[in-house]
Amino acid sequence: MAKGSSSYTEFNNLMQQLEKNQIAPVYLLHGEEYYFLEQLITKIEEVVIDKATASFNHHVFYGKETQVSDIVNIARRFPMMADKQLVIFKEAQYCKSPDAIIPYLENPVESTILVWYHPSKKLPMNRKLGMAMKKHAVIYTGEPVPEREVSSVSKLYIEKKGYDIEPRPLHLLVENSGFKFSTIVKELDKVFSNVEPGNKIREEQIEKYVGINKQYNIFALQKAMAKKQKNQVVEILNYFKANIHNHPIVMLNASLFNYFKKVAMVQSMSKKTDKEVMSSVGIPFFAIGEYREAARNYAEKKIVDVIGCLNDCDLKFKGINQSAKNPEILFEETVLKILGI
Repeated sequence: MAKGSSSYTEFNNLMQQLEKNQIAPVYLLHGEEYYFLEQLITKIEEVVIDKATASFNHHVFYGKETQVSDIVNIARRFPMMADKQLVIFKEAQYCKSPDAIIPYLENPVESTILVWYHPSKKLPMNRKLGMAMKKHAVIYTGEPVPEREVSSVSKLYIEKKGYDIEPRPLHLLVENSGFKFSTIVKELDKVFSNVEPGNKIREEQIEKYVGINKQYNIFALQKAMAKKQKNQVVEILNYFKANIHNHPIVMLNASLFNYFKKVAMVQSMSKKTDKEVMSSVGIPFFAIGEYREAARNYAEKKIVDVIGCLNDCDLKFKGINQSAKNPEILFEETVLKILGI
């Protein structure tokens, strides 16, 4: 019965099972991708709970403040005026005696749906509770969507919501969100609330509703750095410093790190066709020329030095490498240093 997954496809499969009322007595929802986990809990609540009897049959507990024995006592009760009751144990990662639930897992009550919600990190599957979950629960692992798959997963999500999107605005959305699917979903909610279903989402709509300055953004900075246009780079950096609340420095540095990592990959594929490079690296067709130019301007050891600078900057942000400078100054110095490489 055990079922584990980290993919968007498996998330959709589980959602479809729930929509068909195919409900298991025990679920383990764990991992880092909160969007998937929260959506599954919402769907389970929707399928299991009758609103008229929700006050009797919908029980939510929290790991820091609940004994497992309290959960078991509720789970072994019969629902009131309904066929099913739902017991959700949130923040289960803080539970002090998680193994105490194992006897219940081995003999669950059919009229109770128990959700063991363990977000932020995975439940160790090589320990007693993890091994019991493998035998007796439906398991969904909310893995972060891999960077290479974020664009395709985001496009599927957009289409499922009844919209379409072209490559350029999709690229703008994905990179501006730091390749984090949960962030992309939140940004898309702003777009969906302003654009009627059935329409194609355009670049200007992403800029307007997500809040991206058309002239001064991370993509303009990447392009200027690729071309080694110092004046343009300085102008963009000044804009970022003046609007720091909209441009988190740590995210900007992470975006540049990802960008130049792809440039290095393009550089290593100099003899490949544009189509082969785009497919392997995950670059949209309209950006391949820019990446090729960056690969030429930061050839050979230069690209290693660039990535080293950005990595060192990140370590200083995190306090691993010491620095007395504030993040804005540190980032600016890092970018200007890269231009001189």
